[in-house]
Amino acid sequence: MIGTGLIGDDVEFLASLYSFGVLAAFTAAQLAVIRLRFREPELPRPFRTPLNVRVGTVDVPIPAVVGAALTSAIWVVAMVTHPGARYAGPAWLLVGLAAYVLVRRARHQGVLHEAPALELPRGAAFGRILVPMKLGPIGEEMAATAIALAKERGAHIDAVSVIRVPLELPLDAKVIDLEERSAASLAEARLLGEEHDVLVETATVRARSIGQAIVGEAALRGSDLIVLGSAPRWRRQSAFFSPTVDYVLRNAPCEVLVVAFPQGVLEEDVPATLAP
Repeated sequence: MIGTGLIGDDVEFLASLYSFGVLAAFTAAQLAVIRLRFREPELPRPFRTPLNVRVGTVDVPIPAVVGAALTSAIWVVAMVTHPGARYAGPAWLLVGLAAYVLVRRARHQGVLHEAPALELPRGAAFGRILVPMKLGPIGEEMAATAIALAKERGAHIDAVSVIRVPLELPLDAKVIDLEERSAASLAEARLLGEEHDVLVETATVRARSIGQAIVGEAALRGSDLIVLGSAPRWRRQSAFFSPTVDYVLRNAPCEVLVVAFPQGVLEEDVPATLAP
């Protein structure tokens, strides 16, 4: 604002500078559409503009041609009638160009060379999804969420039910009720996967800590994503997440997706031996 104050009317100067940039960008965008039609005519285009004219083997969009002509004409008028656009606009472009050249040189990249494509984080292209299973509404929602993601990305699911065995019992002790609940939850996951043509592999794991078991299974299976649900009841306590979810977030070897349901939604009282 100090620099614009030296020139005169702050608002008029900023408006003219803004119009310079916007009109130049609009013109460049329209010209890019036309150029891309000639450079990559076979590129998939799910959205097509109306009023195309056939030039050889290329459909040239008339709206882009008219738009480029109009915006460039208005840009010229702005340059002639507004000193801010005429002087500060080109200076602004030169400063940006200089910054671009300096950054490219600092990274030892050619000025006209295309920048290399950024590699997506591991979880953005996941092929294996781990979902800890349990009975109840939240468990069903987590399985449905994981299956929807797997179907979209072509991934497959590892549905794991963790049975937490109390310390006073050996890990291989018979806990009939928990085993039955575990089998039922895994059966739900398999059925849901079959309905949506998604591969769901199931497993039951016995452990002293659910969080440690989930992290261990994710590392063992090479999971790219863990899908967890957070019950609303935990947000009424001092911690936002349950100890299990908190442990997984801190120690997971891959990306973690936590769905936190609003208060009053899918409230349930789940035994601590089964619920994340």
